[in-house]
Amino acid sequence: MQMCNGTALFIKRRFLILPLIIAITFCYEISLSQSEVFRGEVIRIADGDTITVLGEGDQKIKVRFSGIDTPEMDQPFGAEARDRLVQMIRGQTVTCECVKRDRYKRWVCKVLLDDLDVNWTLVRDGLAWWYRDYQRDQEPEDRIRYEEAEVLAKHQRIGLWDDDSSIPPWEWRRLARAKRHTK
Repeated sequence: MQMCNGTALFIKRRFLILPLIIAITFCYEISLSQSEVFRGEVIRIADGDTITVLGEGDQKIKVRFSGIDTPEMDQPFGAEARDRLVQMIRGQTVTCECVKRDRYKRWVCKVLLDDLDVNWTLVRDGLAWWYRDYQRDQEPEDRIRYEEAEVLAKHQRIGLWDDDSSIPPWEWRRLARAKRHTK
């Protein structure tokens, strides 16, 4: 009788583990299907962290930079961040390593010009904040690099860090929404 109970326990565990393995595999497949890598020419720069890339088959692809947030266009340093991108990548062929799509259907990507991480460059140059709220979308080594770049830019008072009253764009947007609702 003892052996029969042991066999029943083994079968129960097996039926519990199998669905778990299937669920984990399914979730992994979903996360892989959300990632994308593509190359294309930068044809439009909307602001400091949003571009349009002309991909394969002349497909226009909107890209939001991952791991960073640049000042809004009506915010101090917003135009400077956009102008830096214009100078650096407009008309250039970039590689976009994308992790997901955002609520506006843009690909959220690390943008590379040859081997240069453009997102990181904006943080290093004091034109972007490292967007900690979305660090889970980054590789661990990128989290470290972006945080170090931000700390160094702050310490050296580069770009937006030279202004003691700089407001992160997520707070700027929240304040703007609050203003609109009080009118």
